[in-house]
Amino acid sequence: MLYQAKYNFNNYEVDGTKELLERLKVKKPKEYKQTLIHGDFTIDNVMVSNGVITGVIDWSSGAYGDPRYDVSLAIRPKPNAFENEIDKQLFFEGYGGKIIDNDDYDYFANGLYEFF
Repeated sequence: MLYQAKYNFNNYEVDGTKELLERLKVKKPKEYKQTLIHGDFTIDNVMVSNGVITGVIDWSSGAYGDPRYDVSLAIRPKPNAFENEIDKQLFFEGYGGKIIDNDDYDYFANGLYEFF
């Protein structure tokens, strides 16, 4: 993702800065088992019927990668969602456990995402 972030920084208009990209290279989170990730795992892409998840759509950014990337994007505050800590707790109960800490969240949500 850092290679793609650098490419995006050099070739597209992104919110991230050169300084942020350098900081992300130095302060990488510890290794984590790579899995299939969605790449844009937000509530807009999750289909729910009667309180049950029935599907996940828009897999155009799907890839093999760090699942903390998806989780950090999923729990970013949005209007009427993830504005309270209880929302995150409920998400992680459904997800199967909390796989990130505050530093991991900050790395992805307030760092890496700035280049995508």
